[in-house]
Amino acid sequence: MSRSASLLAILIIFIATPLAVQAQNRATHGGLIRNDVANRVGLERSWFTRVQLDSSRSRVVHVTQHVSSTDAFATWEISHDRGKSIFTERDLDDYGEQLGKEKAKKLADQRFESLERANLNPKMEARMIPEITIYAMTDGGVVHAIDAQTGRTRWYNRVGNPNYPSEAPGANDQYVSVVNGSTIYTLKQENGEIAWTRQVRGAPGAGPVVTDRLVFVPMADGKIEAYELDDYRKPPWVYQSHGRAVVQPIWTGYSVAWPTDKGHLYVAEGNIASIQFRLEANNSIVAQAAKLAPSRIVVASTDGYVYCIHEKSGNLLWRFSTGEPIIRAPVVVGDSVFVVTDENNIFLLSAANGLDEWTTSGVSAVLSVSQTRLYCRGHVGRMIILDRASGSKLASLATESLDIQFLNILTDRVIIGTSQGVIQCLHEIQNHWPVIHAPASEMATKKATPKPGADPAATPDVPAADPNPFGDPFGMGTPATEPAGGTTSDDPFGDPF
Repeated sequence: MSRSASLLAILIIFIATPLAVQAQNRATHGGLIRNDVANRVGLERSWFTRVQLDSSRSRVVHVTQHVSSTDAFATWEISHDRGKSIFTERDLDDYGEQLGKEKAKKLADQRFESLERANLNPKMEARMIPEITIYAMTDGGVVHAIDAQTGRTRWYNRVGNPNYPSEAPGANDQYVSVVNGSTIYTLKQENGEIAWTRQVRGAPGAGPVVTDRLVFVPMADGKIEAYELDDYRKPPWVYQSHGRAVVQPIWTGYSVAWPTDKGHLYVAEGNIASIQFRLEANNSIVAQAAKLAPSRIVVASTDGYVYCIHEKSGNLLWRFSTGEPIIRAPVVVGDSVFVVTDENNIFLLSAANGLDEWTTSGVSAVLSVSQTRLYCRGHVGRMIILDRASGSKLASLATESLDIQFLNILTDRVIIGTSQGVIQCLHEIQNHWPVIHAPASEMATKKATPKPGADPAATPDVPAADPNPFGDPFGMGTPATEPAGGTTSDDPFGDPF
């Protein structure tokens, strides 16, 4: 009887395994989540693209993102009884050239007037959308800059030696810095040209963070070397910390913070070559800290504790124990702090006092946060969608074959793909424009009075925001101008790379 039961169990597994694979293949095609599958859970794919690499020899190893504090583009959205019409200054004319603000505004006005004549009750809303760039880094040394709104390639460039390890990029509004081997390569953000290179003194332990005027590079021996962006030949500032610095620092707009494997979090003012203070945890810290506005930093350690400190005084404001090791960075959005433990449990903590608001199991990482939802990776790689207010499970998507699942804390977009180079962007169907959680400056989405001819830069209604929130929190050549794939095809290799 036992032998028969065993044979039956083996037969069930034998039949179920290919069925599960078939189900996964039906949900994804060529590294893409099918649009009809995404629509069932309230999502749609806004774009997909392919990173410039030789898929037989190279892989995507890092993805970061930067929200510009200085560059934005104008948009006009007209809602009416039959739908919506959207015009942007980056739309292309019949000759493949961008319209620019004046032409786009003129077309929007003309459309508004025609809809008025047709009695379709048009309403116009003008916005300024900050430029958002995704940087993909391959193990072959290629940096690929992608427009986060359209998926179009801004530029790509190969740096350094493809046989040397490359760390995650860091960026500000003007520069992108990459460490390849023991050399810093600093590229111009606008076109990817190399602005300067510099050999570091030590052995890099992680990717750099770029502030307004400095590039901070963590070293495996615990030192942090800081090089001036506009005068890189100067001797670097050197900060000494205890333990190995193998996690990319963060820039809060005022301070640079980095952890070490000795359980210390060091905080230094970005414009003074000295450490302000350090936090000592009971065990090692193996993940980045996070900026919590105003003027707070949150960090978690493998002892299971989450610490919130004032970034200028170093005072401990609150502490919470999950009772389980934590190896991932806290995710801060607004007044919410999400913490994922090594036991695949996620906690929502109040930013004000660190109190536990809810806990849910079966989550290994956070991917993105919208106004009402939390997008996570399950412990087997499946995307899990949670209700942000209660933590209850709403839906899931078969994404087990997609090994690039990027943590996006700057916007509500879900960036997901494969290490072979297929990257796609999903968003909630109703959110055509990105929701900026941590706008880098007053260039956050701005709304103007809804009337024809409105200039989005003239009468902004700017939501309150921390003026210098994250910089690059993951610290996120030959030009290529081909457009990325759209939603009309499920073939990621159909774009002209």
